[in-house]
Amino acid sequence: MRAEGFTPKQFRSICVGALVLLSIIVVSGGLVRLTGSGLGCNDWPNCNADKVVDVSNGHAAIEQINRFFTFLVCIGVALAALAAWYRRPRRRDLLVLSVIMLIGVPAQGLVGAIVVWTKLHPAMVQVHFLLSMVLVWAAVTMLLRSGDPDRGKRVSAVVPRLRRRVRLLAVWTGIAVIAGTVTTNTGPHAGKTISQGVTCGKDAARRFFGGKCDINGHALVWVTRVHGLAVWVTVAIAFSLLWSLRRLRHDREVLDAPLTAWLITAVVQGVVGYTQYAAGLPIGLVAVHLGGATTLVGCTAWLWWATTKVAAPASEMIDSLR
Repeated sequence: MRAEGFTPKQFRSICVGALVLLSIIVVSGGLVRLTGSGLGCNDWPNCNADKVVDVSNGHAAIEQINRFFTFLVCIGVALAALAAWYRRPRRRDLLVLSVIMLIGVPAQGLVGAIVVWTKLHPAMVQVHFLLSMVLVWAAVTMLLRSGDPDRGKRVSAVVPRLRRRVRLLAVWTGIAVIAGTVTTNTGPHAGKTISQGVTCGKDAARRFFGGKCDINGHALVWVTRVHGLAVWVTVAIAFSLLWSLRRLRHDREVLDAPLTAWLITAVVQGVVGYTQYAAGLPIGLVAVHLGGATTLVGCTAWLWWATTKVAAPASEMIDSLR
């Protein structure tokens, strides 16, 4: 950091750190759920009525570690906001994105508290995850835009019909992710009551549509099919986008990297998704699938912003030609 502020390169490095932390907390939070540790601490901000911090058993320790890691995320996001303010030159768009993240992380803590207070209500668990996806999107956006020129107007980098296709792909990616959260909150990993040491029965956490622990339960089967259909529609849109690029050399070069990353992630996600269901939803594969969903959201944000660019002011373009 220079005496007059952060350089664009330093700011970009801080953006990378914030994105990594936000991505890790998604998976660590998922592991709390997958290991049945959602109520390892049955209070908030204290772990329980007796202790602020309690690692007397495995479930409490897992929940406690996730809470402590949240503080690291807060530090990373706060540093990103501070760097956005002291970046030279200062840019309004980067400040706005950093404020979104600065507000979003504490909001996540509040939602996490409500999840505990409502005994792992599936709707609140879903909100908890989707808010994380919003924060990942904001972090990716800030990272990408930190590399843009500091002056100029944002214009389209591809032909309008391709930009519309990318927007459609992003919408359906969102639908597929939301459907995935509904699927998770209908199946066996919807949570459990730690004090009872059970995953099913009247003492277990509630599930959407009266879902059971059995992966062949009626509710989970049809919810999984809806999720799968949304995924297939999304992938079809992606391949239609790829087909449209075959005769547009410039646009293909612009979208090649993010679209390739998106397609690879989506294919891996599909393989993991079908494999985990056939294997009875083992925790390890479900965690990988969760990480893949986070990666896919990041790739979608990358693809979204690749369709635009910052054009230098006309005066600067004229000067460059002289």
